[in-house]
This record gives sequence, C-alpha cells and structure tokens, in this order.
Amino acid sequence: MIFTGFKRKSNQIFFNKKVSELLNKPTETGSNLIKTVLIILDDASEKELIEKDVQDIVGISKNKLETILYQEKPQKLQKENSLQAAIISPNDFGWFGAVKSEKAKHILTKKYDLLINYSKVDALYSNLLLLQSNIKFKVGFAHLNNRFYDLLIDCKPDNVHLFNQELKKYLRILKMIE
Repeated sequence: MIFTGFKRKSNQIFFNKKVSELLNKPTETGSNLIKTVLIILDDASEKELIEKDVQDIVGISKNKLETILYQEKPQKLQKENSLQAAIISPNDFGWFGAVKSEKAKHILTKKYDLLINYSKVDALYSNLLLLQSNIKFKVGFAHLNNRFYDLLIDCKPDNVHLFNQELKKYLRILKMIE
C-alpha cells in the first residue's frame, strides 16, 4: 500500500519527538527480585529453548513469563500448540505511534520486572513498544539502541548461551535473583 511508507514515517517522527519524554518517565521501585519477565524474540524457532533458559536463570514459573514474537512481515502460521507467543508486527501500530491491537495494548498495560530483548535487529516498532511499556529493568544485546536499556551485553546475537550466562551473572551482582 502507498500509505505504508507514510505511516512508518509518521511513527518515526513520533518516536524521534517523544523518545526523551518517554525515557524520562519515572519508573517504579520496589522489591528488587524479579517476579515477571517479558521476552522479545524475532525468531520463533528459539522460543522454547530461550523460555526454558530464562526460567532457569530467574527462577520463575512459566505463567510469570510472557513472550512476544516481533515480525517485520507477519507470516501465516500453522496452528501449533508450541507457539503461543503474541505476534507483534507493524500492522499492530497506527499513525503517530498509536497502538491499535489488543495484544499490544495488553503488553503496555501490564507491569513487568524484567524485559529481555533477544532481537537480532533494532526495529522501530519494537522500540515503540519498548518505550511505552511499564518495565523496571531492560536487558538487550549491545548492538541495540543503548538509550532504551539498563543493561547491554556485548556478544553476538547468535550466541544466546553466552548472553544467558552473562545475564545470570549480572542479575546476581545486582541482587535481582537469588
């Protein structure tokens, strides 16, 4: 569609204008221990492995863990019981950064203690979701935009095992896990 480029440009303008305002919004402080986790992925094949690793690292149950699959171009997925992640795409956003899908609105209204972004690409729409969400502590790969994260781990995005080891080490140092 011809309006796709215009919509992306309007979201980029909104993002550039509001980034400092959204980054300076106060965050809640409370218990340092992690109770709820949000994971952002861009590869559905890694979902089960990453969820299990995060459960082991943080020590939470599966119902306290939520996974978002970000896809730039949403694909028709076959019905699989194993893939129960919310799929977010540019279609879930309207003009000027407005969130129009119910699954994205649900993510924005819920409070999380930890966000882990396993995305290999720094995308505008996942950053819009990240900025507008209510998350106490955000972790990602070092190649991502450093303004949005509290902790960046410098390793290749393909090396998830090393990333998880470093994540566990730093969360222990920060006394966010036991």
